[in-house]
Amino acid sequence: MFEVQKQLAINTGKTRNTASGNLMETLGKERYTRGTPMSCAQQCYAMVGLPARGKSYIAHRLARYLNWIGIKSKVFNVGSVRRELVGVNMPCDYYDPNNTTGAQSRRMVASHVLDTIVDWFKADPDNSVAILDATNTTRDRRDLILEKITPEGIQVLFIESVLDDVQIEEMNIREHKVRCPDYQGCDPDAAFKDFSERIQNYKKAYEALCLNLDRELSFIRVSNITQFHINNLASTVQSKSAYFLMNIRPHTKTTLYLSRHGESQFNAEAKIGGDTNLTENGIRYAKKLGKFVQENNLTDVPVWTSIMKRTIETCSHLPNQNVQRYKSLNEIDAGRCDGLTYEEIEDLYPEEFALRDLDKYNYRYPQGESYQDICCRLEPIIMDLEKQDQILVICHQAVLRCVVGYFLNLSTEEIPYIKIPLHTVIKITPVAYGCEKEEITFGVDSSVNTHRAQPTQESIEQRLLALDVSIVDSGDICNSDSPVVSVNGNHSDLRT
Repeated sequence: MFEVQKQLAINTGKTRNTASGNLMETLGKERYTRGTPMSCAQQCYAMVGLPARGKSYIAHRLARYLNWIGIKSKVFNVGSVRRELVGVNMPCDYYDPNNTTGAQSRRMVASHVLDTIVDWFKADPDNSVAILDATNTTRDRRDLILEKITPEGIQVLFIESVLDDVQIEEMNIREHKVRCPDYQGCDPDAAFKDFSERIQNYKKAYEALCLNLDRELSFIRVSNITQFHINNLASTVQSKSAYFLMNIRPHTKTTLYLSRHGESQFNAEAKIGGDTNLTENGIRYAKKLGKFVQENNLTDVPVWTSIMKRTIETCSHLPNQNVQRYKSLNEIDAGRCDGLTYEEIEDLYPEEFALRDLDKYNYRYPQGESYQDICCRLEPIIMDLEKQDQILVICHQAVLRCVVGYFLNLSTEEIPYIKIPLHTVIKITPVAYGCEKEEITFGVDSSVNTHRAQPTQESIEQRLLALDVSIVDSGDICNSDSPVVSVNGNHSDLRT
């Protein structure tokens, strides 16, 4: 089909679309996806709960998820600010509610962090969700949050983490708390004892969220990671946050093995998309991957692939029996550009080529997809990956960029340029509140490098100017910060 399209273009003399004609055809037809998938009012999520209940873990995971779906979020940790303003190695009685000096000091720190959150929202209108990582175990402290935050027009959602399992509490203290800056250089057993006493001091004044007294508040109460009490959610984003919390398993350490398919025929021809078989190099890699799985005792782990020939053929050389195919793992749909080389795209659709570089994450191929579209269809996959112990996923470059970007908490600007080389296994391992990435290769060559480096803004603007397409200051023509192009003097809003 693509050869017919190209030949038709040549026969009609339209081997290059005019700048004005191409842009007038495409702009206004969802050429760019929106910066965020939904309307999001500014919100503050305030964690609630005793120390060592997984609050920081939940806060960081939630921020990672929200950023991945396009909602700009940030964690504000009160403990880190307290160490800067007051100091480290504070004695456990500093946290005793009967210690007036300590209570005033902790309230001062909390007030300072809340002011910082308000300033963060004012600094950038795109800042959407601030996550306050603190204990907030008393109604007095939660009232302080409401007094500081709500007059600014910011919605408040409380997220309480309750944990009754003593063994998990001890594990949390030994794995995370005794290694924090408060206990640098301290004996681990002495640090464990001191932190346990700190928890007892918090218990003296702990007031849990409850429906009788807090009915008017928006809150999510998570008990032992398995029971959820959800009250008075105020927005779609809060509902999506609740959905995420109900899918994560804080005490499950998922190890991911991610791989692209072996080199395909289209890879060897430098073409994008398609549904072709593997080359000889690709088959060699598939066999090496099977050997790697065997040698590393991964024969019982589930394997997920896309429904495209090149991933199925790669998977056929594995000893694993539990193989599942998902259309959601298919490569990005390049629409009218499917089956072309980048050189052909630049020749036939020069404006499309330049505009994609302008905003690669949000750009949508004509009749195809954007990276943001991929993230939307991957969301159920991500939720299921959160529940796995070990898993091998074999799919495609753009899809794996979105998966790796999620687990490494990378920005939407970074995701489209993550290096996902052919014939490489990427191992993602959880550590503390994040993940580490390791690359494993087997010495199987590939005839092509499919990675395109991120172009400079200057080079993009030069190409657009050469095509009679220029970027102008949107503030001159509308009250918007979105990029705007000028085509032969006519302004077009790229948000459409």
